[in-house]
Amino acid sequence: MPRFILPLFLAACLQPGVHAQTLDQPSDHAPATNMQGAWDARANATRAGQWREASNEAPANAALLWNWFRTELDARRSAHNGDLLPADKQELEAIAGRIAGSAPDGFERHMARYFLDFPAPGAFAELEAAHRMAPGRPELIAPMVTRAMRTGDDAALLQWCTALRQRGQVAPALASVAQDVLRSLPAQAVLFTNGDMDTQPVVMDQVLGTTRPGVLVVDRRLLADPVYRARVWREAEARGTPPPSAGPAFAIALLQATARPVYFALSLDRDWLEAFPGQLHVVGAAFRVGAASPDDVDLLARNWKAMRKTADAGPMSRNYLLPGAVLLGRLRQAGDERGAARVEADLRRIAAATGATAELRQMGILQH
Repeated sequence: MPRFILPLFLAACLQPGVHAQTLDQPSDHAPATNMQGAWDARANATRAGQWREASNEAPANAALLWNWFRTELDARRSAHNGDLLPADKQELEAIAGRIAGSAPDGFERHMARYFLDFPAPGAFAELEAAHRMAPGRPELIAPMVTRAMRTGDDAALLQWCTALRQRGQVAPALASVAQDVLRSLPAQAVLFTNGDMDTQPVVMDQVLGTTRPGVLVVDRRLLADPVYRARVWREAEARGTPPPSAGPAFAIALLQATARPVYFALSLDRDWLEAFPGQLHVVGAAFRVGAASPDDVDLLARNWKAMRKTADAGPMSRNYLLPGAVLLGRLRQAGDERGAARVEADLRRIAAATGATAELRQMGILQH
Protein backbone atom coordinates (compact mmCIF):
# COMPACT_ATOMS: atom_id res chain seq x y z
CA MET A 1 0.00 0.00 0.00
CA PRO A 2 1.44 3.44 -0.86
CA ARG A 3 2.90 5.24 2.15
CA PHE A 4 0.84 8.37 1.52
CA ILE A 5 -2.38 6.49 2.25
CA LEU A 6 -1.69 5.24 5.77
CA PRO A 7 -1.93 6.50 8.39
CA LEU A 8 -2.82 10.04 7.34
CA PHE A 9 -5.45 9.32 4.75
CA LEU A 10 -6.99 6.52 6.76
CA ALA A 11 -7.65 8.96 9.59
CA ALA A 12 -9.42 11.27 7.16
CA CYS A 13 -11.56 8.47 5.78
CA LEU A 14 -12.82 7.54 9.22
CA GLN A 15 -14.18 10.99 10.07
CA PRO A 16 -17.94 11.56 9.76
CA GLY A 17 -19.11 12.83 6.40
CA VAL A 18 -21.31 15.84 5.69
CA HIS A 19 -24.70 15.00 4.25
CA ALA A 20 -27.35 17.67 3.72
CA GLN A 21 -30.89 16.82 4.65
CA THR A 22 -34.21 18.33 5.68
CA LEU A 23 -34.73 18.70 9.42
CA ASP A 24 -37.69 17.11 11.13
CA GLN A 25 -39.92 19.27 13.26
CA PRO A 26 -40.66 18.10 16.80
CA SER A 27 -43.74 15.95 17.14
CA ASP A 28 -44.88 12.95 19.14
CA HIS A 29 -43.49 10.62 16.47
CA ALA A 30 -40.09 8.99 16.89
CA PRO A 31 -37.34 10.66 14.83
CA ALA A 32 -35.19 9.05 12.18
CA THR A 33 -32.03 7.28 13.31
CA ASN A 34 -28.57 7.08 11.81
CA MET A 35 -29.58 3.87 10.05
CA GLN A 36 -32.07 5.94 8.05
CA GLY A 37 -29.76 8.68 6.90
CA ALA A 38 -29.43 11.24 9.73
CA TRP A 39 -25.69 11.67 9.14
CA ASP A 40 -24.98 15.39 9.28
CA ALA A 41 -23.50 16.27 12.68
CA ARG A 42 -24.78 19.85 12.60
CA ALA A 43 -28.24 18.78 11.47
CA ASN A 44 -28.31 16.16 14.20
CA ALA A 45 -27.36 18.76 16.79
CA THR A 46 -30.13 21.06 15.57
CA ARG A 47 -32.64 18.23 15.67
CA ALA A 48 -31.58 17.29 19.20
CA GLY A 49 -32.01 20.92 20.24
CA GLN A 50 -35.55 20.91 18.88
CA TRP A 51 -36.46 17.84 20.90
CA ARG A 52 -34.79 19.30 24.00
CA GLU A 53 -36.96 22.40 23.73
CA ALA A 54 -40.08 20.31 23.22
CA SER A 55 -39.17 18.19 26.26
CA ASN A 56 -38.57 21.23 28.42
CA GLU A 57 -42.07 22.45 27.60
CA ALA A 58 -43.53 19.11 28.71
CA PRO A 59 -41.01 17.77 31.26
CA ALA A 60 -43.18 14.81 32.32
CA ASN A 61 -43.66 13.51 28.77
CA ALA A 62 -41.52 10.35 28.54
CA ALA A 63 -42.06 10.06 24.77
CA LEU A 64 -40.62 13.51 24.14
CA LEU A 65 -37.71 12.82 26.49
CA TRP A 66 -37.01 9.54 24.68
CA ASN A 67 -36.95 11.30 21.32
CA TRP A 68 -34.57 13.87 22.76
CA PHE A 69 -32.35 11.05 24.05
CA ARG A 70 -32.27 9.34 20.66
CA THR A 71 -31.48 12.48 18.68
CA GLU A 72 -28.90 13.58 21.26
CA LEU A 73 -27.27 10.15 20.98
CA ASP A 74 -27.14 10.48 17.18
CA ALA A 75 -25.76 14.01 17.39
CA ARG A 76 -22.97 13.12 19.76
CA ARG A 77 -22.03 9.93 17.92
CA SER A 78 -21.93 11.67 14.56
CA ALA A 79 -19.72 14.42 16.01
CA HIS A 80 -17.12 11.88 17.20
CA ASN A 81 -17.08 9.14 14.53
CA GLY A 82 -19.50 6.90 16.43
CA ASP A 83 -17.85 7.30 19.83
CA LEU A 84 -19.18 8.94 22.97
CA LEU A 85 -16.93 11.20 25.04
CA PRO A 86 -17.29 11.30 28.83
CA ALA A 87 -19.19 14.59 28.57
CA ASP A 88 -21.55 13.00 26.04
CA LYS A 89 -22.28 10.09 28.35
CA GLN A 90 -22.86 12.49 31.22
CA GLU A 91 -25.45 14.43 29.22
CA LEU A 92 -27.18 11.26 28.03
CA GLU A 93 -27.24 9.91 31.60
CA ALA A 94 -28.94 13.13 32.68
CA ILE A 95 -31.64 12.70 30.02
CA ALA A 96 -32.04 9.04 30.97
CA GLY A 97 -32.49 10.13 34.58
CA ARG A 98 -35.32 12.45 33.54
CA ILE A 99 -36.92 9.60 31.60
CA ALA A 100 -36.66 7.36 34.66
CA GLY A 101 -38.26 10.03 36.80
CA SER A 102 -41.14 10.34 34.36
CA ALA A 103 -41.62 6.63 33.56
CA PRO A 104 -39.67 4.54 36.12
CA ASP A 105 -40.59 1.22 34.52
CA GLY A 106 -41.50 2.45 31.08
CA PHE A 107 -40.40 1.34 27.63
CA GLU A 108 -38.42 4.54 27.16
CA ARG A 109 -36.39 4.05 30.35
CA HIS A 110 -35.45 0.49 29.38
CA MET A 111 -34.39 1.54 25.89
CA ALA A 112 -32.32 4.45 27.15
CA ARG A 113 -30.52 2.11 29.52
CA TYR A 114 -29.93 -0.35 26.67
CA PHE A 115 -28.04 2.24 24.67
CA LEU A 116 -26.11 3.56 27.66
CA ASP A 117 -25.11 0.12 28.96
CA PHE A 118 -24.39 -1.56 25.59
CA PRO A 119 -22.66 -3.99 25.06
CA ALA A 120 -22.70 -5.16 28.70
CA PRO A 121 -25.07 -8.06 29.50
CA GLY A 122 -27.32 -5.74 31.49
CA ALA A 123 -28.08 -3.80 28.31
CA PHE A 124 -29.71 -6.84 26.77
CA ALA A 125 -31.76 -7.44 29.93
CA GLU A 126 -33.09 -3.89 29.49
CA LEU A 127 -33.81 -4.60 25.82
CA GLU A 128 -35.75 -7.74 26.70
CA ALA A 129 -37.79 -5.80 29.27
CA ALA A 130 -38.65 -3.19 26.64
CA HIS A 131 -39.60 -5.92 24.18
CA ARG A 132 -41.95 -7.56 26.68
CA MET A 133 -43.69 -4.24 27.26
CA ALA A 134 -44.13 -3.14 23.63
CA PRO A 135 -43.02 -5.81 21.12
CA GLY A 136 -44.32 -3.82 18.15
CA ARG A 137 -42.33 -0.63 18.72
CA PRO A 138 -40.08 0.14 15.72
CA GLU A 139 -37.22 1.30 17.94
CA LEU A 140 -36.72 -2.33 18.94
CA ILE A 141 -35.95 -3.65 15.48
CA ALA A 142 -32.27 -2.75 15.05
CA PRO A 143 -31.33 -3.64 18.66
CA MET A 144 -33.13 -6.97 18.32
CA VAL A 145 -31.04 -7.76 15.23
CA THR A 146 -27.96 -7.22 17.39
CA ARG A 147 -29.42 -9.38 20.14
CA ALA A 148 -30.10 -12.22 17.68
CA MET A 149 -26.50 -12.00 16.46
CA ARG A 150 -25.27 -12.14 20.05
CA THR A 151 -27.35 -15.19 20.96
CA GLY A 152 -26.97 -17.00 17.64
CA ASP A 153 -30.75 -17.25 17.22
CA ASP A 154 -31.18 -17.73 13.45
CA ALA A 155 -34.98 -17.66 13.58
CA ALA A 156 -34.97 -14.35 15.47
CA LEU A 157 -32.34 -12.98 13.11
CA LEU A 158 -34.58 -13.74 10.14
CA GLN A 159 -37.58 -12.19 11.91
CA TRP A 160 -35.85 -8.94 12.80
CA CYS A 161 -33.91 -8.57 9.54
CA THR A 162 -37.23 -8.95 7.72
CA ALA A 163 -38.71 -6.23 9.91
CA LEU A 164 -35.63 -4.08 9.33
CA ARG A 165 -36.23 -4.19 5.58
CA GLN A 166 -40.03 -4.04 5.64
CA ARG A 167 -40.07 -1.03 7.96
CA GLY A 168 -37.47 0.77 5.84
CA GLN A 169 -35.03 1.19 8.72
CA VAL A 170 -31.93 0.81 6.55
CA ALA A 171 -31.39 3.64 4.11
CA PRO A 172 -31.09 2.38 0.49
CA ALA A 173 -27.62 3.90 0.29
CA LEU A 174 -26.47 1.85 3.29
CA ALA A 175 -27.89 -1.28 1.68
CA SER A 176 -25.88 -0.45 -1.45
CA VAL A 177 -22.69 -0.04 0.60
CA ALA A 178 -23.36 -3.39 2.29
CA GLN A 179 -23.60 -5.10 -1.08
CA ASP A 180 -20.30 -3.53 -2.13
CA VAL A 181 -18.68 -4.83 1.04
CA LEU A 182 -19.97 -8.34 0.42
CA ARG A 183 -18.89 -8.21 -3.23
CA SER A 184 -15.37 -7.49 -2.01
CA LEU A 185 -15.17 -10.75 -0.03
CA PRO A 186 -14.58 -14.38 -0.96
CA ALA A 187 -17.38 -16.82 -0.26
CA GLN A 188 -16.20 -18.09 3.15
CA ALA A 189 -14.64 -14.94 4.57
CA VAL A 190 -14.79 -13.86 8.20
CA LEU A 191 -15.70 -10.15 8.29
CA PHE A 192 -15.15 -8.01 11.40
CA THR A 193 -17.47 -5.01 11.50
CA ASN A 194 -17.58 -1.93 13.70
CA GLY A 195 -21.14 -0.81 14.48
CA ASP A 196 -24.76 -0.69 13.40
CA MET A 197 -24.18 1.21 10.17
CA ASP A 198 -21.80 -1.35 8.70
CA THR A 199 -23.01 -4.49 10.52
CA GLN A 200 -26.77 -4.55 10.19
CA PRO A 201 -27.10 -3.72 6.47
CA VAL A 202 -24.57 -6.47 5.70
CA VAL A 203 -26.36 -8.99 7.90
CA MET A 204 -29.75 -8.01 6.47
CA ASP A 205 -28.49 -8.55 2.93
CA GLN A 206 -27.04 -11.93 3.88
CA VAL A 207 -30.11 -13.17 5.69
CA LEU A 208 -32.68 -11.96 3.17
CA GLY A 209 -30.65 -12.07 -0.03
CA THR A 210 -28.11 -14.22 -1.77
CA THR A 211 -24.91 -12.15 -1.55
CA ARG A 212 -22.13 -14.19 0.06
CA PRO A 213 -24.36 -16.24 2.40
CA GLY A 214 -21.31 -18.14 3.67
CA VAL A 215 -19.58 -15.04 5.07
CA LEU A 216 -19.31 -14.98 8.87
CA VAL A 217 -20.03 -11.45 10.13
CA VAL A 218 -18.45 -10.63 13.49
CA ASP A 219 -19.61 -7.51 15.33
CA ARG A 220 -16.47 -6.51 17.22
CA ARG A 221 -18.60 -4.81 19.92
CA LEU A 222 -20.10 -8.16 20.93
CA LEU A 223 -16.74 -9.86 21.49
CA ALA A 224 -16.91 -8.76 25.13
CA ASP A 225 -19.35 -11.66 25.59
CA PRO A 226 -17.39 -14.94 26.07
CA VAL A 227 -20.29 -17.01 24.72
CA TYR A 228 -20.31 -14.93 21.54
CA ARG A 229 -16.53 -15.24 21.21
CA ALA A 230 -16.74 -19.01 21.58
CA ARG A 231 -19.45 -19.29 18.95
CA VAL A 232 -17.53 -17.09 16.48
CA TRP A 233 -14.42 -19.21 17.07
CA ARG A 234 -16.38 -22.38 16.40
CA GLU A 235 -18.19 -21.05 13.32
CA ALA A 236 -14.89 -19.77 11.93
CA GLU A 237 -13.61 -23.36 12.18
CA ALA A 238 -10.67 -22.17 14.24
CA ARG A 239 -8.27 -24.63 15.87
CA GLY A 240 -7.81 -24.79 19.63
CA THR A 241 -9.69 -22.65 22.11
CA PRO A 242 -10.67 -19.00 21.79
CA PRO A 243 -8.54 -16.42 23.60
CA PRO A 244 -9.90 -14.97 26.84
CA SER A 245 -9.63 -11.40 25.55
CA ALA A 246 -11.78 -9.45 23.12
CA GLY A 247 -10.66 -6.71 20.78
CA PRO A 248 -7.79 -6.96 18.28
CA ALA A 249 -6.18 -9.79 20.29
CA PHE A 250 -9.11 -12.01 19.38
CA ALA A 251 -8.69 -11.26 15.68
CA ILE A 252 -4.93 -11.87 15.87
CA ALA A 253 -5.52 -15.29 17.42
CA LEU A 254 -8.28 -16.12 14.95
CA LEU A 255 -6.12 -15.22 11.96
CA GLN A 256 -3.55 -17.75 13.14
CA ALA A 257 -6.10 -20.46 13.96
CA THR A 258 -8.44 -20.54 10.96
CA ALA A 259 -7.99 -21.34 7.30
CA ARG A 260 -10.88 -19.04 6.43
CA PRO A 261 -9.83 -15.65 4.99
CA VAL A 262 -10.18 -12.77 7.43
CA TYR A 263 -11.38 -9.31 6.40
CA PHE A 264 -11.94 -6.03 8.24
CA ALA A 265 -14.54 -3.38 7.55
CA LEU A 266 -12.88 -0.13 6.53
CA SER A 267 -14.60 1.60 9.45
CA LEU A 268 -12.92 -0.43 12.20
CA ASP A 269 -11.37 1.60 14.99
CA ARG A 270 -7.75 2.68 14.66
CA ASP A 271 -6.54 0.44 17.50
CA TRP A 272 -7.73 -2.55 15.49
CA LEU A 273 -5.98 -1.41 12.34
CA GLU A 274 -2.74 -0.51 14.09
CA ALA A 275 -2.59 -4.02 15.59
CA PHE A 276 -1.96 -5.45 12.09
CA PRO A 277 1.01 -3.52 10.65
CA GLY A 278 1.76 -4.55 7.09
CA GLN A 279 -1.14 -7.01 7.07
CA LEU A 280 -4.01 -4.81 5.84
CA HIS A 281 -4.56 -4.82 2.10
CA VAL A 282 -7.33 -2.79 0.49
CA VAL A 283 -9.05 -5.05 -2.04
CA GLY A 284 -12.36 -3.21 -2.36
CA ALA A 285 -14.78 -2.05 0.32
CA ALA A 286 -12.87 -4.04 2.95
CA PHE A 287 -9.34 -4.86 4.11
CA ARG A 288 -7.94 -8.32 3.48
CA VAL A 289 -5.89 -9.28 6.55
CA GLY A 290 -2.68 -11.29 6.18
CA ALA A 291 0.39 -11.48 3.99
CA ALA A 292 0.51 -9.40 0.81
CA SER A 293 -0.50 -11.12 -2.42
CA PRO A 294 0.46 -10.19 -5.98
CA ASP A 295 -3.24 -10.49 -6.83
CA ASP A 296 -4.29 -7.69 -4.46
CA VAL A 297 -3.96 -4.87 -6.99
CA ASP A 298 -5.91 -6.69 -9.71
CA LEU A 299 -8.54 -7.67 -7.16
CA LEU A 300 -8.93 -4.07 -6.06
CA ALA A 301 -9.33 -2.93 -9.68
CA ARG A 302 -11.99 -5.58 -10.38
CA ASN A 303 -13.90 -4.83 -7.20
CA TRP A 304 -13.75 -1.07 -7.76
CA LYS A 305 -15.25 -1.51 -11.21
CA ALA A 306 -18.02 -3.78 -9.88
CA MET A 307 -18.98 -1.66 -6.86
CA ARG A 308 -21.80 0.89 -6.99
CA LYS A 309 -19.83 3.39 -4.90
CA THR A 310 -22.85 5.38 -3.71
CA ALA A 311 -22.09 8.90 -2.53
CA ASP A 312 -25.30 9.14 -0.48
CA ALA A 313 -24.41 6.99 2.55
CA GLY A 314 -22.94 9.71 4.74
CA PRO A 315 -19.81 8.58 6.62
CA MET A 316 -20.02 5.13 5.04
CA SER A 317 -19.53 6.70 1.59
CA ARG A 318 -16.30 8.20 2.86
CA ASN A 319 -14.95 4.68 3.17
CA TYR A 320 -14.82 4.49 -0.65
CA LEU A 321 -12.16 7.18 -0.68
CA LEU A 322 -9.51 4.84 0.70
CA PRO A 323 -9.71 2.07 -1.94
CA GLY A 324 -10.19 4.70 -4.62
CA ALA A 325 -7.06 6.58 -3.55
CA VAL A 326 -5.01 3.39 -3.38
CA LEU A 327 -6.15 2.35 -6.84
CA LEU A 328 -5.58 5.82 -8.25
CA GLY A 329 -2.00 5.78 -6.97
CA ARG A 330 -1.37 2.39 -8.58
CA LEU A 331 -2.79 3.49 -11.91
CA ARG A 332 -0.71 6.65 -11.94
CA GLN A 333 2.42 4.64 -11.14
CA ALA A 334 1.62 2.31 -14.04
CA GLY A 335 1.07 5.22 -16.42
CA ASP A 336 -2.56 4.23 -17.06
CA GLU A 337 -3.93 7.71 -17.66
CA ARG A 338 -7.35 6.57 -18.91
CA GLY A 339 -7.94 4.29 -15.93
CA ALA A 340 -6.65 6.92 -13.52
CA ALA A 341 -9.01 9.51 -14.99
CA ARG A 342 -12.02 7.23 -14.42
CA VAL A 343 -11.08 6.53 -10.80
CA GLU A 344 -10.32 10.19 -10.15
CA ALA A 345 -13.78 11.13 -11.45
CA ASP A 346 -15.33 8.68 -8.97
CA LEU A 347 -13.25 10.11 -6.14
CA ARG A 348 -14.21 13.68 -6.99
CA ARG A 349 -17.90 12.75 -7.00
CA ILE A 350 -17.72 10.99 -3.63
CA ALA A 351 -15.48 13.65 -2.07
CA ALA A 352 -17.83 16.42 -3.17
CA ALA A 353 -20.80 14.63 -1.58
CA THR A 354 -19.00 13.86 1.69
CA GLY A 355 -17.08 17.11 2.22
CA ALA A 356 -13.64 15.55 1.64
CA THR A 357 -12.45 17.45 -1.45
CA ALA A 358 -10.14 19.81 0.44
CA GLU A 359 -8.58 16.91 2.36
CA LEU A 360 -7.87 14.96 -0.81
CA ARG A 361 -6.30 18.01 -2.42
CA GLN A 362 -4.16 18.68 0.64
CA MET A 363 -2.87 15.10 0.52
CA GLY A 364 -2.10 15.33 -3.20
CA ILE A 365 -4.63 12.67 -4.13
CA LEU A 366 -6.64 15.19 -6.12
CA GLN A 367 -4.07 17.35 -7.86
CA HIS A 368 -6.15 20.38 -8.82
